Amino acid sequence: MTNNQNSQSTTIQNSKQNSIYLGLQSVLTEAEANEVIEKWSSYFNGTGSIFNGLNSFAKEVCQSYGIADQQRDLLRALHRALLHGDNDANAKGFKDNAHNKTPIESAIEFTIEPSNELDQSDYTTIFTQQAINSPEFLTFQSLLLKILDSLERFESGISEKLTPFLIELIQSMPWSESQQNQLLSLVNTGKTIQVRTYKPDQLKSFLKHLRSWVETEIGNAQATQLMNEAIEAVKNQPENLNYNVKKFL
Repeated sequence: MTNNQNSQSTTIQNSKQNSIYLGLQSVLTEAEANEVIEKWSSYFNGTGSIFNGLNSFAKEVCQSYGIADQQRDLLRALHRALLHGDNDANAKGFKDNAHNKTPIESAIEFTIEPSNELDQSDYTTIFTQQAINSPEFLTFQSLLLKILDSLERFESGISEKLTPFLIELIQSMPWSESQQNQLLSLVNTGKTIQVRTYKPDQLKSFLKHLRSWVETEIGNAQATQLMNEAIEAVKNQPENLNYNVKKFL
């Protein structure tokens, strides 16, 4: 049994390494990506997680090759590659996306400096605009909190690994600062004030990344069970009447 588990773990790591290599080619040449890929193994061994530490890894890579301004592009590409792998992405596509950003994406660029904790006072100054409560975000909020609670019940202390990943993920998503901040508040404090809506599939994409992390950490079968139970729980809540939680699947 142990040999089978070790073999499965090695297979997963090799698959994720291929995805990292694919993501690296969004900003590096093939030869440069080959030079860098061994460094990722060190980050993986150091964190024990496929996802955690990606921001530090992306920052170091971009600084080493004199492309610090492309750190966010690389981090996005790495997350997308880990989520989709060879099935739904290719290096050329990542390169095209990196060099053809929309004006909206360019306008919201900022240096990614992840922080695990933000003071509550930060949020009171952030949310000075009129609050809104869009149906899809209310349902998303309930689902996310249910997933986080279920994960903590499944494995006590798992939030210590999950929270840094979620913060990096939020900061790597092509969202406005307000969109990011309201979700950072939700992750850090369990509550938030919505002042911006999201485009179709933005929240769905975020949940796909989260699910991929959960599958890596606790296994596909356990992740599927946990997610299904969370969805069933939210189905019975009032906000689901205005936005069907199954749209996030």
